Amino acid sequence: MEGAGQHENAHRVCLAMRIVYVTNRLPFGNGETFIVPEIEALLAAGHELLIVPRRSADPVVHDDVGALLARTRAVPRAVGILPALVGALSRSPRRTARAFWRLRWTRPRYRGLVNALATAQGIWLAQVAREWGADHIHAHWAHLTATMAMEASEVSGISWSFTAHRYDIVLNNLLTQKLRSARFGRFIAQETLGLARSLVAPDALAHAVVLHMGVALPPAPAAGVPERETPVVLCPARLVPVKGHGYLIDAAARLMTRGIAFELWLAGDGPEGKALGRRIGALGLGGRVRMLGTVPHGELLKLYRDRRPDCVVLPSVDLGGGLHEGLSVALIEAMAHGVPVIATLTGGIPELLEGGAGLLVPPADAGALADALERMLDSASLRAELAGAGRRRIEEEFDVAAIARELTRRFAGEPAREPAPAIAGDRG
Repeated sequence: MEGAGQHENAHRVCLAMRIVYVTNRLPFGNGETFIVPEIEALLAAGHELLIVPRRSADPVVHDDVGALLARTRAVPRAVGILPALVGALSRSPRRTARAFWRLRWTRPRYRGLVNALATAQGIWLAQVAREWGADHIHAHWAHLTATMAMEASEVSGISWSFTAHRYDIVLNNLLTQKLRSARFGRFIAQETLGLARSLVAPDALAHAVVLHMGVALPPAPAAGVPERETPVVLCPARLVPVKGHGYLIDAAARLMTRGIAFELWLAGDGPEGKALGRRIGALGLGGRVRMLGTVPHGELLKLYRDRRPDCVVLPSVDLGGGLHEGLSVALIEAMAHGVPVIATLTGGIPELLEGGAGLLVPPADAGALADALERMLDSASLRAELAGAGRRRIEEEFDVAAIARELTRRFAGEPAREPAPAIAGDRG
């Protein structure tokens, strides 16, 4: 009877939960917009969310996070954390001591300092979660946000989980301990789970699941593809080395030499911006390549709805040591809107585009990228075929509403009820 009662209680909680979502910066700053559809899907399903960004000094950049601000509680500075820390030491000294004692596993040792700060923030979060009446705590990223959530769970007794993306797995910051402690650790692709297999203890993998990041499905696009005298190629990615923009610029130069009409729009900013700008000028591409800077997320989606880009390209590269693309939400969003895509055979991208859902080329190969772009831009029928196949892939495996339902079941401690299409599988 006790087991049946526990299952009934978990199901009731699953129907309407109060969930703390720990982020790195969202809703502040210019990143993590890929989390927004998941948050909105959970809210639409009737759950309450409290968003806790670990860092909140950046301004609000994106135009689709305004509604999240009222649900956001920023982590205070050290003086604001101190009362919670003192209260936890007096109320739950053993739990608080265990939270800090766990840091002995931290490697390299210098990371212990930042983990100690994240632990203190987690103790503050424990108090916030208790007072708010949270049923569960979920952290995006397996690095310091997960440290916060893990120690908040330790001190409060509230269950927790985390989503691991890519770089945060490679850092391996207490990843074994986090998997053992969490209700589950979510990996967004089989490839990213593969990164973890070589880093964590085998028993910890029992708590690992693969569950994609998803997007809200927009209305199905109209049949056919636009025919323009000068087609537009869009690259929506931060200007950082792993995105491989340099190879895309070189591919654009090859297209120009071949006399192919096109415009290339780079939507994003980052440390590579100045060098890329110089490269564009040196190759005489100033009239062909537009650097748009940071494009607010809602504005980017409007470009897709208005069918401005003829294709989206992501020329990501593998930098070694597990530093490569995960499962790109930028591509998923484009495909959901019926925009054909080109990307590289790196990281988790093949999981998304295999079977003809997009064109795949070798990474760090400007010639192959130029050939794929020429093929795409020269053929309206190919663009239409890839647009349809990409849209079907998102409908079948990346619908955020289905993913949110599965997340909620797992938040509540229920096993997966069915092999939902959005789940690549639980292995290990």
